[in-house]
Amino acid sequence: MNTKFENLDKLFELYVAEAVKKNKEKYNSHEALENDLGLLFEKFENTKVRTLDGKTPKEYVRELQKNRELTEYVSTCLDENVEVTDTVCDALITDPEATEYLTGLLYEQNPDANMLGVKLLAEKGGDEVEDVFISVLTNDEIRDEVKNVAYEFLSEGDDCVPEKILDVINGVPEKNQGILVEVLSNFKGRKEVFYWLITMLQRAEDVPLYAGLLGSYGDPAAIDILKSFAAEFDVNYVEYVEIRNAVEELGGEMDVEKDFSDDPYYKYMNHLNDGPEENPGSNKN
Repeated sequence: MNTKFENLDKLFELYVAEAVKKNKEKYNSHEALENDLGLLFEKFENTKVRTLDGKTPKEYVRELQKNRELTEYVSTCLDENVEVTDTVCDALITDPEATEYLTGLLYEQNPDANMLGVKLLAEKGGDEVEDVFISVLTNDEIRDEVKNVAYEFLSEGDDCVPEKILDVINGVPEKNQGILVEVLSNFKGRKEVFYWLITMLQRAEDVPLYAGLLGSYGDPAAIDILKSFAAEFDVNYVEYVEIRNAVEELGGEMDVEKDFSDDPYYKYMNHLNDGPEENPGSNKN
């Protein structure tokens, strides 16, 4: 890196300390300072700093971009456990060539690098980021915290998202299809999504989850499917309750009865372990 590395976060700390020193009455509490940090940072970004050879932090970052050293600067910050300031983050978000670098951060061993990468990609947005995040959701090596950000981003996406997922989901291992179906469930009125929700329910790997998703998806065609599932399979009490809730949410009536007198979930939820034995016939729901 030809440009001298400067710790912008440390420089901002010094700037804040000087501001507090000059305005003791104004910043007489932590809360007062906290409320003004945003404004102080805006001023700092545009203040000429001797350590930066008389440049402002914004000018320093622009120089890093001009010299194609911005990503190297960020990597140095991550290696040395230095906070990456908003000035640098904003530059990464607007840099069209930064997507590949940020994607690479998702696969680093450093959790801070992972979270920086996924958060900036989410702010960056766009078609390429959608593709990256779909891949992230089905990668077993990616941290759950990263997947959570990717999931939220895709769930709030436009109609391109379900089309992309439906194009690739059949080629994804079954164990990784579930999270893609959860994303799809946010896009209402699509028969392909409805069929995937039914498929996941019938796999019976997480009956409460997919029963609930079918209920919220809003297609009344699921009523008879849910009731048939409850009747034909040995569902436990928790699964039954979620199926019943879904049927009722869709406007149906749950007329399938089951005996849960020996079901541990039923006993726990109804506190039967501490009470006398009930007649099993009365434990039909």
